[in-house]
Amino acid sequence: MELSDKIKYCAICRNSKRDMERGIICGLTNDKPAFDKHCTDLQASANDIAELEESMIGGSQKSATKIMTAVLIMVFAIAIGVMWLIHNHEDKNKKSVNTSEIKYEALEAIIKEKMATLPQPFTEGITTDSIILMRKYVKIALTLSDTYLRDYTDERLICESKFRHSQMLKHLRTEDRELLNACLNDSLQIRYAFYESKKATTTNAVILDPVFPANEKPRNQRIYAIVIHPSDISKALNASEPFRCPQKDFERVMKSDKKALPFDIVSKIQLSAIKMDYGANKLTLNIRSRQKTMPKGAALEQMVKTELWKNALDLYSVKMIMLNEGTIDFRFIGSNDRLQDSVVITPDFYKK
Repeated sequence: MELSDKIKYCAICRNSKRDMERGIICGLTNDKPAFDKHCTDLQASANDIAELEESMIGGSQKSATKIMTAVLIMVFAIAIGVMWLIHNHEDKNKKSVNTSEIKYEALEAIIKEKMATLPQPFTEGITTDSIILMRKYVKIALTLSDTYLRDYTDERLICESKFRHSQMLKHLRTEDRELLNACLNDSLQIRYAFYESKKATTTNAVILDPVFPANEKPRNQRIYAIVIHPSDISKALNASEPFRCPQKDFERVMKSDKKALPFDIVSKIQLSAIKMDYGANKLTLNIRSRQKTMPKGAALEQMVKTELWKNALDLYSVKMIMLNEGTIDFRFIGSNDRLQDSVVITPDFYKK
């Protein structure tokens, strides 16, 4: 029994007395009541005791009722909160699905339009076969011709794949800006997948989580892939100046070409050095001749634009400078290591 309840018994007891400092105390012990459940010295009328006990029981019941009411209110509030969270979550999911459908709507329309024109040549020896919208990227499948594969060794093909990142980005910037903008708006990558040219022997192609409904043709083994990230897309679209391949791409290609030096670019005319001036956007090719006499003036320029140019196109560094729309300087070096003549090829010539 609480002390406050004990004091209620003392209040009706004739043995109690009041203290100015401590309030009601027991007159027998001169202290606060110390009994447990019943006081053996209680001196009060039966009516007073009955009224006190009845009021105490009613108070306990009221207290219990209040507690129960508070618990029920709390449970009800929690239930309402849970129901609101579930409803809100479902609503967000619906909005997310609807937003996703709207988000890809423009991109799906662009891909449908492009798919209607496929397959079509991408560049010499390469064909664009299909375009598929996946969950996180747009996949562009390209097929390499048998001739293309025979023309390159495995080592050069790897180099080709590295340099083609710049080529693909320029192609997108100049010819597929609509696709670039749509992918950038949806924060999607563009992945070019290069496949061997032989006819596929499998009957089913596996497409992982396609968003855009399309049936991909069965194809042979993928040789390599090139990924264009949204950051690359943003740079390509926002650049106001002419397209420039990243310097690291140039260095990678130049390293590959320099390994083969010196070599005969045509009979008795040898390519001895390659140099790139990034600031001037100019590629320099040092040429040495074992011929006793070399043509000069217009005749030399004609020879460069026919014989030498045809074979120079096999150099990846020449392809890169053409992507940059830069100049190519054929410098003819004599036996005394001095410059004898020079022929400069500009974009006006090779863009025809």
